[in-house]
Amino acid sequence: MGNRNFVVGIFVTFALGAMVVLTLWLSGRQGNEATSTYSMFFERDVSGLMLGGPVFYLGVEVGNVTRTQIIAGDPMSVRVDIEVLDSTPVDTGTWASLLYQGITGVAVINLSGDPGMNLPLKTPPGEQHPVIEVRDSGLAAVLANAPVIMQRLDDLLERASLVLGGENRELITETLSNLEAVTDSLTDEAEGFASLPAEINTTLADIRSGVALLRETVSEMRPGMVSSVEQLASASENLARLTDRLESWTADNDQDVEVFLSGGLGQVPDLIADTRAALREVEKLMRSLREEPSRLIYRPAEDPAETER
Repeated sequence: MGNRNFVVGIFVTFALGAMVVLTLWLSGRQGNEATSTYSMFFERDVSGLMLGGPVFYLGVEVGNVTRTQIIAGDPMSVRVDIEVLDSTPVDTGTWASLLYQGITGVAVINLSGDPGMNLPLKTPPGEQHPVIEVRDSGLAAVLANAPVIMQRLDDLLERASLVLGGENRELITETLSNLEAVTDSLTDEAEGFASLPAEINTTLADIRSGVALLRETVSEMRPGMVSSVEQLASASENLARLTDRLESWTADNDQDVEVFLSGGLGQVPDLIADTRAALREVEKLMRSLREEPSRLIYRPAEDPAETER
């Protein structure tokens, strides 16, 4: 009986030892490997995060959660301490987030790092361990923004209910009816629309021919226009020469012109009066000749009384 118990005890001991070795092998850790402790502060619910829960760095398990604590304040926060292997590249570019596994709601800590060369992470004043920055990502970011999203969704539904109210529904129905009528009319005019490109092409062809004719007309008129311009230029030159001559003649005969204007123009009224008298005599003579043309060849006898005397 005693030997049987001894054998069972040895078997259980070896089984427990094998389980421990297998667990360490699967986790990639050795019992004597050095670790470091870091802290992080979550300003929201960390439901699903358990003590002893795994900590991953880019998907590789590097440690576990060693402590959680509520920190009073405004806003309140949750302090989470983790213990990770010293070989984990934790620096100022490292940040942490909650990662939810599957649909069970179990949360784990996931570490990531910004690219580039970063400085070593130091312990801030008043803290026992270096503090890793917390960022929301993935499903955690969605859950963190869930209240805001729900509020916006509620506002959207309220606006949709206003848009789909009774009056607006009538307007929408009327608008759809008008669109249907327009569609029907466009369908009726489909043949006209089909012939429209051909008519446009014909019109363009006519325009092209008109432009060509206009170009030919301009080409034919161009020589005449050139000669007309040349004639205008010649006339302008002649007029300029005439003006120069008049100015030269006026300058040479300035004194004679003044004498004519002062003396000769004074006799113009008498000359005009004499001319008018002569014109009246000529008019009388012409009238008498029209009435008695025989007077040109026959001259009447003089008055007898005057002859006798």
